[in-house]
Amino acid sequence: MKSFFLNCYVILLIGQVNVFGLKLCRTDDVNPLTLLNPSVTIKANVYFGSEDEDKLPIAKTDFYLLDKSLVKILKDSGFKPEILDAKQSLLEDEDYLTATAKAFFSEDEESTLVAFSIKREISKQKLFTVKTNRSGQAHVKAIKTGNYYLFGVGKIEDDVLVWHLPVEIKSGGNFIEIDQHNAEVVFSIND
Repeated sequence: MKSFFLNCYVILLIGQVNVFGLKLCRTDDVNPLTLLNPSVTIKANVYFGSEDEDKLPIAKTDFYLLDKSLVKILKDSGFKPEILDAKQSLLEDEDYLTATAKAFFSEDEESTLVAFSIKREISKQKLFTVKTNRSGQAHVKAIKTGNYYLFGVGKIEDDVLVWHLPVEIKSGGNFIEIDQHNAEVVFSIND
């Protein structure tokens, strides 16, 4: 009798019972064993014209899941963008994000050092770093549920896009779509 109940328990864990009988699970969406393990899939594209036709993947780009806002991380570390000698409390969030993006994509020595310092501060607060593939996609398994920020800086031709999105990670599969519409800062390197 004991083994009968144990077998029933195992079947319920790895299968999905419906009115037609037992159907084995094939995806993370229906597998009770993986429903408790949060995962994140990122799809990153920039669209030109119709979203179905002209898309350019944001490939080979690092995205960071942070415990708190990048702006808060930079303010707490004492980082100050070089903007008109303004007091740090008067700087806008966009100023920090723009300064970060410019440091990541500038090739002079000072910018490289600034980018290194920013990445060091990010590494203290990140849950993970993931790089998109050639199709602009990335996937991460086994992370904690909670509220975070997804930060990334991408370059499409001469334009730099910065994403700094609040995200909620729930149990099961989480899907985050990145494009030019949810970028916080967009600027041209040539400006």
